Amino acid sequence: MKRIFATVLILLAPLSSKAQAALVLGEIDMGILASYHVIITDPENFVLGEEYELGGYLHDLDNGGILAITTSYIRNGAFGSNSFLPQNNYQIGKFSTAKMRFGKLWELNAIDIFASVGFGWMAGADYGDREGFIDLLFIDPGNPVGTFTIPLGVDLQWYGFDGSINSVGIKYEINGWNNYLGIGASYLL
Repeated sequence: MKRIFATVLILLAPLSSKAQAALVLGEIDMGILASYHVIITDPENFVLGEEYELGGYLHDLDNGGILAITTSYIRNGAFGSNSFLPQNNYQIGKFSTAKMRFGKLWELNAIDIFASVGFGWMAGADYGDREGFIDLLFIDPGNPVGTFTIPLGVDLQWYGFDGSINSVGIKYEINGWNNYLGIGASYLL
């Protein structure tokens, strides 16, 4: 039995190595990214929040494919008409997320276009009580939130003077808590 297995393995080795060679990526660029987005979760009542994101990315220079793994901190009701919270029972809160995004980069002359889609998980609490001038929200730990998130985004990128990549973009997140739209900027190094 071992001889049959070894013979089959030797016969299939050229096929498997050819398949492996077809999967090998070209030149890879990698780095870190940091971004900030203003998010709006309730357009009718103008409730705004913010999202801070930090992570790393891999960019295949041959075909423009990008893989990014990030973590973020979301603070909903950070500013805007949040002085009326929680009297109007808005879904407010603080969340942490972990996301993986896949995208494609189209390189143009002066500006590049980056489109991405991904998946992730967000956890936190969506019930809050206005507490003070600095710390606007007091989170209720007895009612935690844990749900999926699907980020969709389009960015316009350009090269900075320091060799970094700067971008402005728009994103939309579909999740089990409250979908939101974000506008912001990213810095890639």
